[in-house]
Amino acid sequence: MIEEKPTTKELAFLEELEKNVNKWVAIIGYGSEEERVVAAGDSIREARQKAESQGFKDTTFFKVPPSDKIFVPLLPV
Repeated sequence: MIEEKPTTKELAFLEELEKNVNKWVAIIGYGSEEERVVAAGDSIREARQKAESQGFKDTTFFKVPPSDKIFVPLLPV
């Protein structure tokens, strides 16, 4: 069992996601220490347009699920 407490940065990221439940978010620095949400929208297109209007071109997108749902990405075997 993992017993590490989340860092302040991780908690801030999770709080940002909670603000955007059921919305598409644009993230920069995916998987790095610099990972953060830079835009959100009701559609992926809206999130992309908002991110690009702020100068962010290399972003990762995903739809934030409600906290009572579990997201399990599929990996090729």
